[in-house]
Amino acid sequence: MKKQRGGFFKSMFIVLFTIAPLLFAYMFFIKGIKDLNALKNTRLEELREKENKLEVQRVEYQKLTSEDEVVKKAKDKFDLVRIDNLSTISVNKNQINNIKKFINKKYD
Repeated sequence: MKKQRGGFFKSMFIVLFTIAPLLFAYMFFIKGIKDLNALKNTRLEELREKENKLEVQRVEYQKLTSEDEVVKKAKDKFDLVRIDNLSTISVNKNQINNIKKFINKKYD
């Protein structure tokens, strides 16, 4: 009877030492998978934020480079005037004379 009891404990001992490492390995891998999923979700959120920021910058760029905005800035900052008829250009004679004097001074 004692031999059976000793054999039972021996069997249980062997089974426990076989299952315990497998259980710990399983728990270790599950924790690793959870950590990697959390990292993936964090990185995806960062990527979405960067994509949204990039999209906002694209919209701002398109607004700033639109024809209406360029014409408005040309009028405000440089006092340029948009003309409808590009076949004729009107220039003040004083401006032409000033340019001629400037060029003559530069090359004399």
